[in-house]
Amino acid sequence: MPFLYTTMELRQLKYIVAAAHALNISRAAKHLNVSQPAVSRMIRKLEAELDIKLFSRSPIGLSLTPSGEAFLDIARKILHDCEEAVDVLKSPFSTMKLEVGFVNTTLDLFLCDVLLKFLGLYPKIEMRIHDMPPGDQISALRSGKIDLAFLANLNLRMKGEFDLLSVKEVQLLAVLPGHHRLSRKKRVNLQDLTEETFLGFNEEKFPGYNQMISNACASAGFRPILIRKSDSLFEILGMVGAGMGICLMPGDVKVLSQSNVTFMTIENSIEPVRFVAAWLPGNLQIPLRNLVEYLREQ
Repeated sequence: MPFLYTTMELRQLKYIVAAAHALNISRAAKHLNVSQPAVSRMIRKLEAELDIKLFSRSPIGLSLTPSGEAFLDIARKILHDCEEAVDVLKSPFSTMKLEVGFVNTTLDLFLCDVLLKFLGLYPKIEMRIHDMPPGDQISALRSGKIDLAFLANLNLRMKGEFDLLSVKEVQLLAVLPGHHRLSRKKRVNLQDLTEETFLGFNEEKFPGYNQMISNACASAGFRPILIRKSDSLFEILGMVGAGMGICLMPGDVKVLSQSNVTFMTIENSIEPVRFVAAWLPGNLQIPLRNLVEYLREQ
């Protein structure tokens, strides 16, 4: 069958559906509030473009051909979908949902305030937020379980996979035991930590975090040996407090402060920790697009 190209309009579909319902051009025209010749011309024009006969005509009225019956089902579906789209635009958040992933430390850092103001603008949106490690957020994005993730220092091999928007920068801090020889200082130079045991992160749960530590130490002229790679921020802080090692962590982790742990500003000039909002390029949901635009405005 040859490829058919037509500049079909929604108005033509409405005329076809009305004519099929009334099986009479005059009644269809009355229903559409247009002239009878206008309906006839529109139907004949579409039949000519498609090279398909949609109606059989007789003195007593119209009847659908087999092709017309098949086309009618399609036309009704298209018109129904268009009506649904208009309803969504009139009240975009009446039924649509938005699933957002986050690391709990970002709530006090920026996220709680952002979401509170956003939902104030769009009170009808049904948003659910999910506390999960960055690696789990990435998996949830890929599977469609969440629409938006908030991640820190996303590693390079993943940056081409998602659309990204930078939302916040924080300092990288040195986390030392409270009894550490340097803990009484206000600031620490990374070169003073060259002999220390560094605690690392489970790469699956916190992708890019170990590289973040290595890059910072490399800027100070040494390579850290990362041991006991953990998949929990609380676990790392507990190990630091127990004197099992030190760590470099994003500044937002200070909200998880535990006894016998000291957070120290780093004197060295190092890259900040960049938090980004990430989403799949093909996700075009209206609530997601509006949240992304709101984040851009901030």
